[in-house]
Amino acid sequence: MKIPGRLQEHRTPLGLLNLILTAIPDAIAWKPFPRSLFNKLFRQDMMVAALFRDFPLSQRIKRVYQCHPISSPPLPETHHHPLWQWRNLAVEIMLAQLSALNMSTDGGPPYE
Repeated sequence: MKIPGRLQEHRTPLGLLNLILTAIPDAIAWKPFPRSLFNKLFRQDMMVAALFRDFPLSQRIKRVYQCHPISSPPLPETHHHPLWQWRNLAVEIMLAQLSALNMSTDGGPPYE
């Protein structure tokens, strides 16, 4: 989908969505992970952090299909965390506004 804005600019719809989709998995992992493991996986290396940020999401999605992802080192279960509802809400809000946002960037009336 075409979401207007740039990933690096948090004031644009795409940048804000990217910020939310990055921050929520970090917040979900903050509490159940041991502090040293959290820092090692989510703070030391950007590529490793991106991989491990997606792991809680894969846990959540694959559980619906009776699959159980495995990691090394073993990571705590996060599929039941209440912050997933906020992530879903952010995506739903963006999808609900997408057509109006795209019309405004294609020369239509401004959308705020």
